[in-house]
Amino acid sequence: MAFSINMAIITGNVTRDPELKYTPSGSAVCSFGVATNHSVKKGDQWTDIPTFHNIIVWGKQAEFISNAVKKGTKVSIVGRIDNRQYEGKDGTKRYISEIVAETVIPFTDRRSSGDIPELPGQDRSPTTDNPKEDQGGEKIEDIIIPDSMPF
Repeated sequence: MAFSINMAIITGNVTRDPELKYTPSGSAVCSFGVATNHSVKKGDQWTDIPTFHNIIVWGKQAEFISNAVKKGTKVSIVGRIDNRQYEGKDGTKRYISEIVAETVIPFTDRRSSGDIPELPGQDRSPTTDNPKEDQGGEKIEDIIIPDSMPF
């Protein structure tokens, strides 16, 4: 057997609320859409071109995602690309490409989301007037990373 890789990694915004269903055997399956963008320069202007992806999630993660994600949520997905065909309501063959997700990571925007409770005693105020200084007073741009560091 020849060596091959089928992996998709995307980060984008959910375009429709997840739909949770169960197979006759009781397995959970969740489907939703995600949009990603790439930029193209036309003359002097950059234009964002969206690409829409169909996402499928199985099992317990499907149940979690159906409650944790909604339209507009930013997510990062790792999975594989799958192509399948089915028969439409009008009897014609239809083809679809989708990403079967192994991992879905929802992101939350702490600045605008009221969903995330603050922990007691948690102070979100800046620690310094200069955002380019760390808590020790050292300027971030003055920190030198030795060449021997592995990154």
